[in-house]
Parts: sequence; C-alpha cells; structure tokens
Amino acid sequence: MRRRLVVSTIAIVLVVLGTLALPVGIIVYNTAEDQLNAQLADQATLLAGTITENDLLGRTTLYAQLDNALAPGEGLEVFSAEGEVLYSEPAVASSTREATARTAGGDLVVVSTSADLLDENFQSQLQVLLLLALGAIAAAAGLAAVQAHQLARPLERLSRRAGAIGEGDFSLGPFVRTRIPEIDGIGSALETSSQRVHTMLANERHFTADATHQLRTGIAGIAMRVEIMTMNPDPDIANEARTILAQTDQLNATIDELLAAARNRSTSERGDFDLVALVEHHVEEWEPRYATARRHIGMVVSSAPPLVHGTRGLAGQVIDVLIDNALRHGAGSVTALIDGPAVTIIDQGPGVDPERLKVLFDGPVDPAARHGRGLSLARRLAQVDGASLDVVGNRPLRLRLTLPRADSAPSGN
Repeated sequence: MRRRLVVSTIAIVLVVLGTLALPVGIIVYNTAEDQLNAQLADQATLLAGTITENDLLGRTTLYAQLDNALAPGEGLEVFSAEGEVLYSEPAVASSTREATARTAGGDLVVVSTSADLLDENFQSQLQVLLLLALGAIAAAAGLAAVQAHQLARPLERLSRRAGAIGEGDFSLGPFVRTRIPEIDGIGSALETSSQRVHTMLANERHFTADATHQLRTGIAGIAMRVEIMTMNPDPDIANEARTILAQTDQLNATIDELLAAARNRSTSERGDFDLVALVEHHVEEWEPRYATARRHIGMVVSSAPPLVHGTRGLAGQVIDVLIDNALRHGAGSVTALIDGPAVTIIDQGPGVDPERLKVLFDGPVDPAARHGRGLSLARRLAQVDGASLDVVGNRPLRLRLTLPRADSAPSGN
C-alpha cells in the first residue's frame, strides 16, 4: 500500500508537470527573446545617444571604438539619413537578432548579435526549471512517503488486531486513535465487536464451568447411593450397582474431557507458530502506550528460535500481561528478549521485595479484589497451554515464558 501511494503521487506530479511543460516552455522562450531584444534595443539607443552627443559637440565619432564597447559576438552598423554606410561590422552568424535606433541627425544605428545567445539563455532557464521540477518530484515523493506511513500504519494495526481476535486473543488494549475518521470508526467497531465476543466466550466458559459443577454434584450423589447398593446381599442388584458406578466414573471422565476442551480449545486452536512474529506484533501494539508514558519498549533476539507449539491467542495474552505488568509496576525501558523457545520480559525497575517474590504468582486473598490477578492468570494460561512462566531474575525483574518446541510437541495436539 505504501509503495502504491508513493508511486501514484509521483505519477500525478509527472502528469501535471508534463501538461505544463509546453506552455511553460513557450513562456520561457518568449521571455528570453524579450530580454535579448530589450538588451539590444538599450545598446542601440545608448550608441545613438553617444553619436548624437558627438555631433552636437562637433566631435568626430569613432565607430570602431563604439563597436569595441559592445559585448563579444555583437555587431554594429551605422547608416546615414541618406542610406550611406558609415560603418559596418555586423555579427557573424547563420541567424542573428538586431535592434535599431536613430540619432538626432537621422543616422540609423543597428546593433546585432547571434541568435545562439537566445538559445543559450533559453537552455539555461530550462535547466533551472528542470531542477525545480526534480525538486518538486522529490518533495512530492517525500510527502507521499510520510502520508503513506500515516495511512498504512493504522491499517496494519487494524489488520493485526483483527488477526489476533480471529486467533482468540482478546487481551489487546484500547485502539490508538489516528484522527482519521474512517480508520477510527473501523477501529472502534472492531474494538466493540472484540469486547462482545470476549464477553460471550467468557459467559460460555462460566456457564460450562457452572454446568459441569452441578452435573458433578448430582453424579456424586448418585454414585454415593449406588455404592451403597453394591453392598446389597442380592448378587444381581450388587452387580447392576457396580455397572452403574462404572458408568458414573466414565461420565465424570467425559465431563472432564469436555471441560478441558472448552477451556483450552486445544483440539482446534493449538498449532505451530513463529514466536518472533508474535512478540513483535504485541510489542508494536504496546509502543503507543509506552510512548504516552515516555518509556521505551523493544525486542531483542539473542538466538534464532524454532517454531513453538501452543495456542497463539493464549501465548499472546500471557505476553500482554507481562508487558502490562512492566508498564504498571516497572520502570525505564522494557526489553522482550527471545532466546530459543522462550521470551523474557525485562524492565529497568528496582524489582520486587524478596518476600513478595515468593507469592508473585498467587492470586489476591480477597475474591473481590480488582488488582493482583494478572500474573496469576498469566501462569494459569501458560500451564493450560503446556508452557511455563517463571521468575528468572530480580532487580531488575525478569519473567520468562517458555513454550514447547514444535518438533518436540506430542502428536495429536
């Protein structure tokens, strides 16, 4: 998109310059011709005045000296009022331009020059215009590149945001406004849709958890009654009770599998992906918020990582929690260091208290607490996806997310 915008802008400028080239060339040529004619007329008038002054003072006019006073390549001819040639040294050229003037005594003064001078003036002015045109093209290309960047960057963010939502990652922060109404409208609509889908999925998961809890409670009650029936002295009743008890155990296992699939969605979402591309995407998403806080976030790859295996959306949520934690509780620049199948989030803050470090991933004691759940949730999400989240250093705090390698992931995931 950026290249198309730059190319189209340059093409428009070239079309405009091409349309104006002929009339501007004509104007420049006429201007150069008028300047040359005016210059010759001024010289002819000046020489005629000199001859008139000499006649009035009774001095003899030396025409050769007047001719020597002209510019190189210019010629002089003087004719009396009767048409007699008084002096003749015209310009030598295949094509000439000339101007005339008369003295007070009626003598005709003719100053001539080669027409090549006109062509030289015209070419020099064309060269100036050509340089201006090249400057205009360069300026247009620069402005087009800036405009393309301003337009393409928000659209690329929208594309990445839509892709993340499609992969199940709803942890992205608010859409960064661009002051472009059309793009901001799309971003707001996408953000609203993301929140609605996230709410629907959360409600679905809560409902699944509540439903399985109620089912397990009922099944547990049935199992207790059936277990008592297994002690019945009647062998048929006892055997039937054991069969029912085995079926309740199988039903519990089925519920566990369905609940795991509902929570993890491993059957449809887990796969191989590029860790560098995922981290780069989330770092770029967080750059505007770090810039607002006058802080910097960047990414460093210490060794080329292999493909990792997991749920891209869950891994993205864990990375977002770590970056958000560094923004809220850390200080200075933040670096996402990728080393093999692991990414470590490092800030320049003072770290955390050693006692707090022991329970860093524990959730808040108060169930109604609004804060302190981020790192606990991040570790649970990582563990659900077969990854691990650990503290690998303090002062500054370093949190590492390690994902399974794609070439070592169990088949069937």
